[in-house]
Order: sequence, then C-alpha cells, then structure tokens
Amino acid sequence: MAYVNERYYRRNYKGKYQGEDLGQFLCRAHCLVDMLTHGRIQAVGFGNLTKYQQGAVRKSVCLMVDYFANLEGVPAANLSSYSLGGVRVSQRVRKEKPWEVAGCGMWAWHMLMSTGLMRGVA
Repeated sequence: MAYVNERYYRRNYKGKYQGEDLGQFLCRAHCLVDMLTHGRIQAVGFGNLTKYQQGAVRKSVCLMVDYFANLEGVPAANLSSYSLGGVRVSQRVRKEKPWEVAGCGMWAWHMLMSTGLMRGVA
C-alpha cells in the first residue's frame, strides 16, 4: 500500500517537486519508511494506525521526496575533494547522524521517530 500518492504530494502536502521521477521518489520513500519501521506499518495495517501516526508517516514520506529531489546531481556527501587529472579522492572521517546513514533527511527521520514505529532504532 502506498502511504502517499502523487496527488497527495502535490495537493495536500503542496510539494514543490514536479519532476517526472516523482513516482520513483515516492516508491523509494515508501520502501525506506517500511525499512526504518521494520515492517510494523504493514504488519498492523496503515488504517489501524492513529490519525497522528498516519499523518506523520505521510509527512515523513513527503519530506523524504523533497530530500531525494534536493540531492539529485549532488556528489556523495562523504567526499571532501575529488580530482580527475591526478585521480585524487579524499574522504571525510566524521560520525554520521542516523538520518544521514538512512539517507532520508533529518526532518523526515524525526517525524517518523515521533510515531513510535521505529522502536529499536538508534
């Protein structure tokens, strides 16, 4: 089941992204939500979540779409420099935040965390 469709993203959430790959971004966000919640939404059924949880899941999906759209064409975040002529690549060493590891953005992560469906996720 899709938590958010293109119509909801554009009309209810009023998302700005209008690219042709919106459906792909929505699919990626749905899969990521299911992964981060360990399939709990599928197990209980989206309709059995509280209204708050349903709204937070939908908003999280939309925020993920915005995050994915903003990252298109941006090089990998862990690279601090890259050279083509001398083939030099440097990688930053830093402690990543959980939303960076998940690749969903800070606001989407926190919105989904507020549902209680991500138990056991640090």
